[in-house]
Amino acid sequence: MKIDLYRMLKTILFTIKNGKSLSSGIELLSSTADTKKDRKIYTKINDDLKDGKTFSEALSKHQIGTLDVIQFISMAEKGVSFKNALEKIIIYLEVKERFQRESSDQTSLPFIYITISALVVLGIKFYAIPMQMEKAAGYSPEMIKLISGHLELAQIFTDSLFIFLIVFASYFFILLTSLFGQSRTVQTVSKTISLQLPFTSKIILKFEKFMLFSMLGEMLQSGISFKNSMSSALNTTTVYRFKHAIKKTLYTIKHDGKLVYHNYLYDNVERALLTGVGSSKQIGEVLTEISSRSRSDAMVLSTKFFRMVTLISIFMMAFAVFIEFYTVVLTQILIQKGLIDASKGLKGFG
Repeated sequence: MKIDLYRMLKTILFTIKNGKSLSSGIELLSSTADTKKDRKIYTKINDDLKDGKTFSEALSKHQIGTLDVIQFISMAEKGVSFKNALEKIIIYLEVKERFQRESSDQTSLPFIYITISALVVLGIKFYAIPMQMEKAAGYSPEMIKLISGHLELAQIFTDSLFIFLIVFASYFFILLTSLFGQSRTVQTVSKTISLQLPFTSKIILKFEKFMLFSMLGEMLQSGISFKNSMSSALNTTTVYRFKHAIKKTLYTIKHDGKLVYHNYLYDNVERALLTGVGSSKQIGEVLTEISSRSRSDAMVLSTKFFRMVTLISIFMMAFAVFIEFYTVVLTQILIQKGLIDASKGLKGFG
């Protein structure tokens, strides 16, 4: 059983609010751990902290938390108030958990439809079509030719749907893994692929922006300079287009003394909100608002995506049922018609 990161962070936040240190929170977790294995991990984390490692480095070393959360904590450590940043991270985890729960409700039906479609397609491809061909072998050459042409078309339908099923299911599961994958390596690969795909890239970017701007807003409001906050964001975000935008912003500040909001990171509405904003603290407040907006946008886009997935999966299941009807029922009708025509021909000849 893995360490519950949400419970860990809530306990640490509780101890910090009561004037104690991060290590005290880890020690409390260790003393109240349910299993010997958990107690051992908490002890190792505390030892890592004493050896000079950051909290995010210790979590990463022991494979606790997903990549996005580790990045979030890494940025939080660079802020002035770790307590406030920790509250933001806990909110992020709650939002993510709620989204995962809602997504599970919306993905259950598509998963069932995809599974049924796959089973029907495999049954047709490897059982129904070969069986029909075997039965047809005892008929006349003319009948065999007629049935073979019919079943060849059924094979084309089956192969086409099978390929579409693989592509569609991969598209579907890549997004789910990008958002909810527990393995950091798998999540990183899935996220990289998702960012190259239509629609899923928008969802991933909105969630990344929610995380990034939430912590940037917290850092700026805590008194950290805009330049240092952006440098921290540059080292933690894994989205190339965000890195490119941040690099360009830092370059223009250093060489031209101007603050440029690059369109790779900010849309037109966000640039309008930030235009004319003076102090770093005020920018932080605006970024916090943008973060909330990005979170809402991500939830709306995800809902639309899962609705689209549901409709397409229903269509695929219906098409699979049609192929089954075409392969089994229509083949038998074709055989019966052929036999009737043949018998009529024999009677006419007689």
